Amino acid sequence: MGKEIPWSFQKIRSGEQLNLKSRPFKNVASLTAAGVTAVKNPGALIYLSTGGTGSVPCLAFSDGTSWKQVAIGVNAI
Repeated sequence: MGKEIPWSFQKIRSGEQLNLKSRPFKNVASLTAAGVTAVKNPGALIYLSTGGTGSVPCLAFSDGTSWKQVAIGVNAI
């Protein structure tokens, strides 16, 4: 028998919910280690605290194949 996956992670893996405020991720490697892959979560948009170029905060968007980096810039108007 494998390790039981908490209900919240089952919802993430199924793509039903991706509210990651309770467990922020640093980079794509930490997403993959938690089983949150781009293939399993097409269309997901996730905040990464040090995932951007130069270890700055960014957003990661799943195109269904890989994670794409979205830089965080100035405030939205």
